[in-house]
Amino acid sequence: MSANPTNPTGPADRARSTWTTETIRASDLTDADTVLIDGIWREILDVWTPESDPAAQFGDNSATTAAILAKVDWSSPCWMAVRVVDEDRSTDDDLEDVLHFFRLRELVEVQKEIPPTRCATRVPNQRTTE
Repeated sequence: MSANPTNPTGPADRARSTWTTETIRASDLTDADTVLIDGIWREILDVWTPESDPAAQFGDNSATTAAILAKVDWSSPCWMAVRVVDEDRSTDDDLEDVLHFFRLRELVEVQKEIPPTRCATRVPNQRTTE
């Protein structure tokens, strides 16, 4: 759909973001990332490393806390946990999530927005004086 010349606020005039992917270590993931898991981009809701306390969020007797601590809470830290949105099971009324575990040194792909660059606008055939 192109913008109407008399209505310059149409879709063609809106700024679009440009995105790319970046490979980082799993230990650098944050809850602001969108990560590729099993070929599907997943929005991260929470991140737990060996230093984290999931019981503070879910309670000591929570199944989620137990699952995270069973994998992450080792004497030799090797793992981290992320809670991601499961869009296949989510509905308009209920957001479903799932835990996923990464080795701390594992490489993962995340989405990264490329900030817009400010370009000087040049008028064709305009002479500049210095």
